[in-house]
Amino acid sequence: MYPVIVKPTDRSGSRAITKVENGQELRAAVDRAIQQSFEKRAIVEEYIPGEEYSLEAISYQGKHTCLAITKKYTTGSPHYIEIGHLEPAPLSPKLEERIRNVVFAGLDALGIQMGASHSEFRVDRDGTVRIIEIGSRMGGDCIGSDLVPLSTGIDFLKMTVETAAGRKPEIPEKQLHRCSAIRFIMKEQDLRLLEKIEQEYPQYLREKVLEGKPGSHQVVDSSSRFGFFILQTESMEEMEQLHLFD
Repeated sequence: MYPVIVKPTDRSGSRAITKVENGQELRAAVDRAIQQSFEKRAIVEEYIPGEEYSLEAISYQGKHTCLAITKKYTTGSPHYIEIGHLEPAPLSPKLEERIRNVVFAGLDALGIQMGASHSEFRVDRDGTVRIIEIGSRMGGDCIGSDLVPLSTGIDFLKMTVETAAGRKPEIPEKQLHRCSAIRFIMKEQDLRLLEKIEQEYPQYLREKVLEGKPGSHQVVDSSSRFGFFILQTESMEEMEQLHLFD
């Protein structure tokens, strides 16, 4: 049975998510999840190993279009607080196709016909794709609002509004092939990284938001992070030289 993932049934932002290794840890994890839940309920899920990603899509009359696949970076076990996202995810064309097939099958199974979707999944060492959850919305953490437009040139928000109004979204034939990333500020080291980028690579910085000083409180979920900065580069090689997730 173990390990398992415990989380609230109805929250977001990595609140009260815990990887539980044994029965002794289970009760405390469930209690934390219930305390954070609006409806005071927790869910216990199978733990899925592998690297974590998300697929950002728009659907119109049951036809799904993949706009981007995002690589997700977290603090890891036990709470998996997200520290950043990279787009496009560095994947082989074969694996990208497999991911689209699995996620689109999930959207079909849920009867998704119209609108945005943000599907989170993991890929294990064997290349097996397993869905964690699907949200009928744009990806949060600036994925839908910023990273998709920066990396592809696609106005995801406009598409979401168009489908909500019953109109076919305009999907450009030619898209940008750039890289974008968001790095959240968790500790003093992240501020030093931001300062280095501002000094040495200011041309890549698109936005920064600072909220509080690292060390003033403990980061326990996405809402307690100390800000973020967003970057855009022309290539993955340029992005890699910034060492955002080393």
